[in-house]
Amino acid sequence: MAMIDFTKKIHKHCADDLEPGEEVLASTFGQPPGAIRRQVAFGAIGGAVGAVAGDALANKRIKDSDQRDGEGITMDIPKGKAVLGLTSQRLLVFGHSAMSGRPKGLNAAIPLDQIQSINVDQGKMAGKMLITFADGSSVDFDIVKTAGPRPFADKFTELTGR
Repeated sequence: MAMIDFTKKIHKHCADDLEPGEEVLASTFGQPPGAIRRQVAFGAIGGAVGAVAGDALANKRIKDSDQRDGEGITMDIPKGKAVLGLTSQRLLVFGHSAMSGRPKGLNAAIPLDQIQSINVDQGKMAGKMLITFADGSSVDFDIVKTAGPRPFADKFTELTGR
């Protein structure tokens, strides 16, 4: 399975959002909690029945999610699909163009010292990435394995020691 690399796409399409000399060292693609379950159920079952089953699975994932609305740094993170970039100084959160698949528009830039941890719970095909901030708030994303959530989290640990 080939890994999806958004690092080059960030440098190409969002270079103006980087500080002078700043380089994206790792990247991944996150979806809202429940999005992957919805997509799998819709594809496996199809039609209206798949949509209902997908919504039921997605609603369970959203209910189980660690996402906290309206708290601290979490408020800076948009709820939709996001391209995440990690530099030696910041976590960058970009929007995602459904048509082109490119990152678009910097939605949040969070200094690494404001991030307590990045944890990945990876399944065979997809998993969850939980980002916990210094203020105690957190946000989680569904991430497919091919988007490289583990190398992303490992790079954060390498950079910060956390």
